[in-house]
Amino acid sequence: MNIILDIGIIIFFVASAAIFFYFWKKFRRRGLKPDQLQYVKAHWIRIIDSFDMHSQQAVMDADKLLDYVLKCYGYEGNLGEKLKVAKGHFSDLNGVWSAHKLRNTVAHELVQLHKDDARRALRQFKQALNDLGAKL
Repeated sequence: MNIILDIGIIIFFVASAAIFFYFWKKFRRRGLKPDQLQYVKAHWIRIIDSFDMHSQQAVMDADKLLDYVLKCYGYEGNLGEKLKVAKGHFSDLNGVWSAHKLRNTVAHELVQLHKDDARRALRQFKQALNDLGAKL
């Protein structure tokens, strides 16, 4: 009888530890680590510096950078899937979607992008990155 009780106690503690670990991992504070934040800031500077000569590439790179940051937060899938799940992080979700859709248009339809549209997209990407703690 004591063995059954001992096994029950062990199972209880193992299950409790597993449940605690699950909830701790799920709800712990996510964010950018200092090295990730430094990478984001440096990459953003390169994007801005290249804008005048390569505005289309700048939009595509900003989209990739947002994807990277969302991956750092633990979101999975393509950027569209990440945006659907992370929608609560953004002060202007429609703006983020607009910028991402513009990137998709540039990448898949090979259209020439007007500089004003590219600037607007970069502002939207910058706001989204700041919403995620990038401090650009």
